[in-house]
Amino acid sequence: MAWLRWLLPPASLIVLLVSPAAFGLCHQDLARALQQEIQSPQWQRGQWGIVVRDLTTGDLLYDYQGEKLFWVASNVKLTTVAAALDYWGVNHTFVTTLSARSPDRTTVRLQGSFDPSFSSQDLQKMAVNLAQQGIRQIPVLEIGGVTPVTIEPTWAIEDLRMGDAAVVTRLSVNQNALNLEVVPQQLGQPLALRQPAANFRVVNETRTVVPSEPEFLESEVRGQQIIVRGQLHGGSEPAEMRIPLSEPIPYLQQQVQRAFAQAGIQVQQIRFVETAEPLPKVLVRHASPPLRELILPILQESDNFYAEMLLAALEAAQPGYRQQYLQRLGIQDAILVDGSGLSRQNWLTPKDLVTLLQQMARSPHASLWWRSLPLAGRSGTLRQRLRNTAAQDRVWAKTGTLKGVVALAGYVTPVQERPLVFSIVLNQAGTTTPQLRSGVDRIVVLLAELQACDRSG
Repeated sequence: MAWLRWLLPPASLIVLLVSPAAFGLCHQDLARALQQEIQSPQWQRGQWGIVVRDLTTGDLLYDYQGEKLFWVASNVKLTTVAAALDYWGVNHTFVTTLSARSPDRTTVRLQGSFDPSFSSQDLQKMAVNLAQQGIRQIPVLEIGGVTPVTIEPTWAIEDLRMGDAAVVTRLSVNQNALNLEVVPQQLGQPLALRQPAANFRVVNETRTVVPSEPEFLESEVRGQQIIVRGQLHGGSEPAEMRIPLSEPIPYLQQQVQRAFAQAGIQVQQIRFVETAEPLPKVLVRHASPPLRELILPILQESDNFYAEMLLAALEAAQPGYRQQYLQRLGIQDAILVDGSGLSRQNWLTPKDLVTLLQQMARSPHASLWWRSLPLAGRSGTLRQRLRNTAAQDRVWAKTGTLKGVVALAGYVTPVQERPLVFSIVLNQAGTTTPQLRSGVDRIVVLLAELQACDRSG
């Protein structure tokens, strides 16, 4: 097909790591090999869902419980991004404004529009721009679109406490989170925590450990107190922690006050207003990066905040659009309650995910979509997975992980076969995430090893 010639990644990205002779899975043996893998005793309590199709012809190569609804975790993000690209296109930006009632500037409004990338630096630039217009005093500064704070009620308590949940407000600063630098010290000593300029008390429950001990970092927010737990190896590089705030409004107000004060503008009163519109005279505009860049944190790093902000923006623009878009593709049974996949009330089938991936491979956004997915062994959430296997440099896919859930959906280009599109889901409580991932990864390697075999002789 003509679309496939420009969809495929550049030849420079397709690296032949081993000779074709090392790949031994014949096309006609694929179903048997996959069935043998999923029937292993270690998966007897689990539920597999697998669909594999030839991307060029659409032919079904393998289907195991493909029409069964599963928890797919962050594979939900594929639906959010695809619907947003369909609605807005790749060049759409989200605009934050400072506005006034012309010609009266006694009231100035700071208005957001769900820009997930808006930072304290961006806010500072807007305040400086306003000062350059001769404004040195604002009797009333309205902050529009920060209440009510949206928290999906079906998210798990541990996700909220450990910072995985994304709190959405129409106007956010620094992703409604604190960025904390964590630096190893001498063995046995607490890690050094370089705290942000914010009114939070940080409780340090960390330590520096020897290389034989595991590394981890986690946080818990309790009001104005942040508890940081974990350990890093002595001599290792500093780590960055992003700590989402369940109550971001005090932090947002603090950031606004600091930005305007540094710009030399006196703000006498701050008032929060629930509105989606600027005042009649727009004084300063700040546009986000285009959508083609904003989707990268969602697909590459599985950023929950970006995904939730994108869905919130889409719902504000056209309520129910994502579901309508999926239904147009023939996906009728999807049950989706958030944009990120954190909720266990999201349900999708492997067949649905493959249908979506096929549609995106034929869409005007196909090239962007493909290269925005993590590449096995190289980038994003797959950078540490599938290294030194047949799948490295040949699999572009979105990961999904919850406790007891691992999913992977995307494309694979076998050495001697046409490109494939696939969805693999494994739901099995009581099994560790690394164990679940190893099972899914073995399936992916089998797909990457696929080749046509001539048995005529």
